[in-house]
Amino acid sequence: MFEAELERVRKQLKQQLATTQPYVSIAELLANVQVHPTIRTFFRAEVDWWVHEERAIRSSNPRFATTDAAFADVLRTLDGLYVRHARFDHEELSATIDAAAKTWLNYLCRPRVTLRWFVFRGEPTKPLHEILLRLQYLTDYPYLLEGFRQWATLRSSDTSGFEILSVIEFERIIEKIDNDAILDMSQSQFVALLDPLFAFFAQFDPDLPPESVPTEAVIIFLDDKGAVPISQVLERMLYREDMRTLTRSKLVDVIDGVLASLDVDDQSASAVFPEEEPVAVQTQPMPAIERLESVVVAAEIPMQVEPPVEDAPSVDVELPAATALVHDGAAATIEIAPPDETIKTEHPVDVIETEPAVDAVKTEPAVDTSAETPAVVQEAEARAVAEAEPDDRSKQDRRQRLETLIDERLRERVVKRMLGRNAERYHEIVRIVEDCATWKEAAGVLDRYYAQHGIEPNSATAIEFSQAVYRSFTLGTS
Repeated sequence: MFEAELERVRKQLKQQLATTQPYVSIAELLANVQVHPTIRTFFRAEVDWWVHEERAIRSSNPRFATTDAAFADVLRTLDGLYVRHARFDHEELSATIDAAAKTWLNYLCRPRVTLRWFVFRGEPTKPLHEILLRLQYLTDYPYLLEGFRQWATLRSSDTSGFEILSVIEFERIIEKIDNDAILDMSQSQFVALLDPLFAFFAQFDPDLPPESVPTEAVIIFLDDKGAVPISQVLERMLYREDMRTLTRSKLVDVIDGVLASLDVDDQSASAVFPEEEPVAVQTQPMPAIERLESVVVAAEIPMQVEPPVEDAPSVDVELPAATALVHDGAAATIEIAPPDETIKTEHPVDVIETEPAVDAVKTEPAVDTSAETPAVVQEAEARAVAEAEPDDRSKQDRRQRLETLIDERLRERVVKRMLGRNAERYHEIVRIVEDCATWKEAAGVLDRYYAQHGIEPNSATAIEFSQAVYRSFTLGTS
């Protein structure tokens, strides 16, 4: 998906950086105002990573005590000379262009997933100073980058740069930073987060209508944020109404519609369950933090560092290792598949590219940064275990998770408000989804069931039930 746009980025950069000389210096590249600032930042950070590798080589040489204070000024000067005189040969220039283009679009579409993969590259832990170096490659969504830097600054000490952070804790920190920012936003401010994505497609997809982006890109973005109810509505609009592009105003309307549906259903639920605190219908817009939190899947996340983990969390799906380059690009690109006959309630979009397996290393004097570019992947890439044929044990585990996720109150709402007070139909639908091998299959089953029984799939109760089924497949797979 989006391979045409990526190819336009590569072609434009190669034209802008074309030279008959054997090398392109970093000074020349940074001075080239035709090159997009995001790309120039990526190249500059790549040079900083080279210098980091040189430091690792020096410090790993047991013959010289280069950590002695007498070396400090000399090595600092040497590092500065490395930066000023860094250069790219044609092969390395082409590889870095490819990595920069892929990382750019992946980060715009799925910032949380991209940060995880771009920073950790499949490893379970990273030193804090290396994480901060990796963040220097990126420029968009500065509230995420600065939020993590501020978190790191609060931990500043003589040894904090060498503190080891697990990928799990990093994800939690980024998620909390993101959710804290989102829940303080109005609908229009939330949509404004997509401005970099609008700008990218405006520049590199001339066939799009003005001021619009592909609907698939927005679905991916919303899934990355955990805004599942909104992305589900967009999926139905994409496949039922063939709404392939979105404007900002249309997206605001969709969000308003989802929030209004949730507000109305919550008020109705309070009448059915008087023991619950009633939800008043407000004539004025609710504060952003109250409204957006109803559609963003967020958790309270403690901001402390976990001890290092022994194993990296699963890569969502086992993928073949890609041919190594010397940069952060991955090789394969997956074409978007035509939609199934049924409507899926998770993001049905494919990815720009696969996430190749990355071998973990203890020290990184000669790091291969090629195979780490995260991808806005197919549904299978997002949830690996859900794509595998479950055995009896996994089916039993999923049944137990579903029983935990659907508490007594939700079960009563589903029976009374969604299934016409028919408890047998509740057991029937639960049995049907339990027999599904994957979330993709379960999503199609739910969609058909809703259509056959006249159930509104965008109602709050249906969305909450579908989300519980979704989580029964995905919990414990990351």
